[in-house]
Amino acid sequence: MESQQISGLYSIFMRRLNEIRCQTPVIPFPYVFEKLCRNFSMNKQECFQILRILKKNKVIDVICGHGVRILVYKKITIKEVIF
Repeated sequence: MESQQISGLYSIFMRRLNEIRCQTPVIPFPYVFEKLCRNFSMNKQECFQILRILKKNKVIDVICGHGVRILVYKKITIKEVIF
């Protein structure tokens, strides 16, 4: 079976995360929550759940108490997402 591109939540979520401009490689949590919670009309807990899924899939790294580092910016496929 050929893997399909996810054009939904995860790809849009990563695109929005990648749009955040910051001078350090780690995007501070206030910037992450401001951008993503506003765009997706979600609260911090819901946003953090999605961040954990992306961390589990080794797309981002969550630095406790600091923020998020994007490890790989690529199109995420359905086969690659681990829930």
